[in-house]
Amino acid sequence: RVHASVIEWGTRTSPDRIPYAALGLDAMSVALMKWVMASWPRTRFVSRWLGGTLLPRIQLDLLPGILCGAHVLILARSGGSGVEDDLRAGAAVQRFWLTADQLGLQHQPEMTPLIFSRYSDTGRVFSADPSAAPAAAGIRTRLAGIVGEGRLARAVWLGRIGAGERASARSLRVPLEELLVR
Repeated sequence: RVHASVIEWGTRTSPDRIPYAALGLDAMSVALMKWVMASWPRTRFVSRWLGGTLLPRIQLDLLPGILCGAHVLILARSGGSGVEDDLRAGAAVQRFWLTADQLGLQHQPEMTPLIFSRYSDTGRVFSADPSAAPAAAGIRTRLAGIVGEGRLARAVWLGRIGAGERASARSLRVPLEELLVR
């Protein structure tokens, strides 16, 4: 349901969601995903019995992860979790991303391993599927094995970087007027 709510179909840009054209899937996969996500029972059936997450995981995670120039992990100086720490982390990510852009490099977030690692660390229930929590714990264990426990505890951003064509579709910013509280 989360994925269905954050994708905007039929557009190349969106101020508050991910345009379908920015997903990185081929046309057939996009059409299939749209059809599957139109019905929660259909989504559940395809995901559980027809390997519905296999093709997107290959196209969105595996191949880009293998074909990128490098993976980037941005660390906080300490393991803080306050608002100021979040703002500092956001500023560091923005500086990194803008610098990469100035150098003609393409950068793409790959936050899923960090998100599931945090879910595992905090015991957060994020799925009705009982196999999800052990799967998240496995992701956390593998990521800690790659980057180290200390780094994982301070990680604020994970992404891919490399040479490539500039994206032709993207999420935009919500207009400032909509963000202001008056």
